[in-house]
Amino acid sequence: MKIIMMTGSAHKNGTSAYLAEHFMRGAKEAGHEVSRFDTAFMDIHPCIGCDHCRRKDGVCVYQDDMNQINPVLKEADAVVFVSPIYYYDINAQLKTAIDRFYQFSFPKGRETLHIKDLYLIAASANPDSAMFNDVVHAYEQLCELLHFDKGGTLLCPGLAGADDLENHQEFLEKAVKMGMAI
Repeated sequence: MKIIMMTGSAHKNGTSAYLAEHFMRGAKEAGHEVSRFDTAFMDIHPCIGCDHCRRKDGVCVYQDDMNQINPVLKEADAVVFVSPIYYYDINAQLKTAIDRFYQFSFPKGRETLHIKDLYLIAASANPDSAMFNDVVHAYEQLCELLHFDKGGTLLCPGLAGADDLENHQEFLEKAVKMGMAI
């Protein structure tokens, strides 16, 4: 299976990065091919809703780093979003890339995707699991809009930094298991 992972954190050694690495380890051990894109380090313009993609068979008006992601996205069987939670939502870097999925939200665009499942891994410094309510709702709505199955979520509260993973090894273990289970 081909998996595309899109991360949002600007912290190369942060909690989201470690969760992503553990997911990838599990997925690769299970024999899957994983392509990872760290959106915080890419030049991705926000969607402006100009409908150029709708008129031009899915080609965006912007020629930026989404041109690296889209060919892999079109070949993927599953997508994994990995993000820190800022103000009850995924972070802006990943959200900017997700907004560019607009080109796939109409029938002709959806026909170019082979994706069956969408997964979400999210970490929050806040220990209150309610912090994830809006993120999970947005994940479910995206699955519905793009006709993806809900592959699963791994929600990790109480992780202010990578050091917190020492006391929450269960999240890393769950990330590996999630990767293996795809």
